[in-house]
Amino acid sequence: MKKLPALLSAVASLFVISACADQTILTPRARSTSAVSVPAGSATTSDGLKLHPDGFGQASYAAWKAHEGLPDDQGNADQALYFQKMTATETFAAGVATITGLEGQPVTALTGLQWEHRNDGWCGAGAPRWNISVAGPQDFKTTVFLGCAAAAHTPDPTNPAWTVDTFPGLGAAVTTALPLGANPGDFTITGLNIVFDEGTTLNGLPYGLGFVFLDNIKVNEHVWTSPADNGSN
Repeated sequence: MKKLPALLSAVASLFVISACADQTILTPRARSTSAVSVPAGSATTSDGLKLHPDGFGQASYAAWKAHEGLPDDQGNADQALYFQKMTATETFAAGVATITGLEGQPVTALTGLQWEHRNDGWCGAGAPRWNISVAGPQDFKTTVFLGCAAAAHTPDPTNPAWTVDTFPGLGAAVTTALPLGANPGDFTITGLNIVFDEGTTLNGLPYGLGFVFLDNIKVNEHVWTSPADNGSN
């Protein structure tokens, strides 16, 4: 099983979450029953972005699941991306989704992050979360954490079982993680992941639910409702 130790650097500081409000909330991708309108497929086949579910460690993984999500833009499987960690939070394990296609671009190229989580799953301070890995001059490296609990939460207008989680503090969180006075244009994205590493217990006491379903996962203007949204690019 592939190990991704860098993704779990937040386990030791599980509740170090960055959140500010400096951007407008992104709207969910348009669906046939939605009250909001977003141009369908606006960037899903030409921006080079792809999402790959993965995971490692005991009782932990991520995978698309049919008939668990909101209506898909392509097909009728109604898929959602399932994350699981059915073990102790301290266990080195996680469900992970890796988004590729932004590597080497300036941090300013990442303009928006959003997903919807199904309300029967876990939305904690540290999981699910976005991990944004950044590098810069003089071997500078850091990872910015944006946890579910720190998001702006909006009920899905078409389905009360789901909540839209937007991260309006993205720009401020990245800038704050850079050296004081640094030019953000000098720093590049080296990785972008969704990480689910909070388990069912913490320090031997009951803690989380051990799973979550995510749908309408949005990076900039690219939205994933199913694996088909990786496109053919």
